[in-house]
Amino acid sequence: MGLLFGTRPFEFVDFFSLFQDGKLDFTKLNYIEVVNKHMSAGFKHFEINGDLVHVLPGIITPEVIKVLAEIKEQNDISFSVHLPLWAIEPAAFASQIRKASADIFIDCINLTKPLDPVCWVIHPTGALTVEFINLNLPDFAKRVMLSQFSSYAAEVIKTIITETEISSRKIAVENIEFPFEIMYPIIEQLDLSICFDTGHQLAGFSGKDSIMEFVNKYYNRIIELHLHDGAYPRIDHKPLGTQNLPTRDLLLKLKENEFSGPLVYELNFDEILQSMDFVRKNIPEVLKENSG
Repeated sequence: MGLLFGTRPFEFVDFFSLFQDGKLDFTKLNYIEVVNKHMSAGFKHFEINGDLVHVLPGIITPEVIKVLAEIKEQNDISFSVHLPLWAIEPAAFASQIRKASADIFIDCINLTKPLDPVCWVIHPTGALTVEFINLNLPDFAKRVMLSQFSSYAAEVIKTIITETEISSRKIAVENIEFPFEIMYPIIEQLDLSICFDTGHQLAGFSGKDSIMEFVNKYYNRIIELHLHDGAYPRIDHKPLGTQNLPTRDLLLKLKENEFSGPLVYELNFDEILQSMDFVRKNIPEVLKENSG
C-alpha cells in the first residue's frame, strides 16, 4: 500500500474565516462539511483537534461524532484525535491542575471513542515546562526539574488509561518542546506509542537527533507522524520542500518499512495541497502499492 496521508480538518487558522464584519458567522460552522471537503481532495485519514470542543462549543458534539462514524464506515476512512493542549498542563506542580487536565483528556477520549481512532495524540507537558527549559538554570537543576515534570505527566497518563480503559498503545506521545530523551523512559514504562512531529524535531524543540536518527531509534513505537517542514532554530509548520526536512529519505524509509500509520499534515488546506503536489512530483513511488 502507498503511505496514508491525512489532514486536520479545521485548523486554528480556519477560525478566522468565520469572522464577518468583525463578528463570528456561525452559519459557516459545519465540521462535517469540512471533513467532506478534505475527503473530496482525496484524503482518507483525519485528525480531530480536541481543542475545538472548548474553543468553539457545538462544533464537535456526540451527534457529530455519530455522523463521522457513519461516514467512516461508508468511505473506508480513519481518524485520530489530538487531545486538547491549549491551557492544559499535565505536568503542573498543583495536583488540582493535573487532575483537571486528566479530566479534560478523559472527556475527549470518551467523546471520540465511537470513531475507534488510530490513536489519541497527547502533549505530555505544556507551557509551564517550556518556561523552565528557558530559565537560566544550571544543567543539573534543569534535569532534576524536567525529570519531575515527566513524572507528573506519567501520573496523568496512567489516570487516563485507567479511567478510559483504552489500550496504552492508543496513547501517542508527541515530541514537543521538551527533551525527548527524558520523556522516553516514561513511554517505555507505560508502553505508549509515539506521534513523531517532523517540524518540532527540525526546529530543535525535542533534542539533537536528526529526522532519520529519530525514526531509526524509535520506529517500533511510532504510530503516527505530524508531517510538516521546518528548520533550526524554531521554524516549523511549513509546506514540504520549503525548509530542511529530508522528505524523500523519510518517506522512502517509511514506505520500505511498510509503515501503515497516518502522516498528518499540520498545515492549512492550501499548504496541504502544495505539499501533496511536492510529493507527487518528487516522490511518486510512495503513493503506489508495493509490487510483488
